[in-house]
Amino acid sequence: MLIRNPLVWLRRIRHRCGYGIHSPFAYSLVTQVLYCPGRYYADAWLYPRRERWLRPRLTAVRRLMFRLANRWQPTLVSAPAELHPYLHEGCRRAELHECQAPLVTFEGREGKMVAVIDLQRHRREWQELKNAPQVTVTFDLYDVGLVLFVSRLNKQNYIINW
Repeated sequence: MLIRNPLVWLRRIRHRCGYGIHSPFAYSLVTQVLYCPGRYYADAWLYPRRERWLRPRLTAVRRLMFRLANRWQPTLVSAPAELHPYLHEGCRRAELHECQAPLVTFEGREGKMVAVIDLQRHRREWQELKNAPQVTVTFDLYDVGLVLFVSRLNKQNYIINW
């Protein structure tokens, strides 16, 4: 997926599909959400064929937000307005709020998760979030960063070649 920078992709190749992850929570998130081999019930109408070919990276980020909402089942989501249809389809009972920042915030029973979209442009915000004392787990996906605030998990930083 990282066609734009093949050297970065090659450097991160060993961090693919859950290799080296020992936490059951993190491993299931990587294998069942990030690298889910199957199709979801809303794939056909949320991602028209034309859009998949014209903007594949944007489609991949939208699909990731849909899958995260489906997996996390949040009660409250703050996100840019363009992502609301995908997030609503992923979890219909979630209350959606609009925000202008490149952040998507999921709040649910398990805790809080923040997704930083376009991570390469927002590295400073990513580092601030990553170094916050309440953060337990982070996933660096190169284009998207996931920050989890789940008290039952141990502090860990993962680099995933997504």
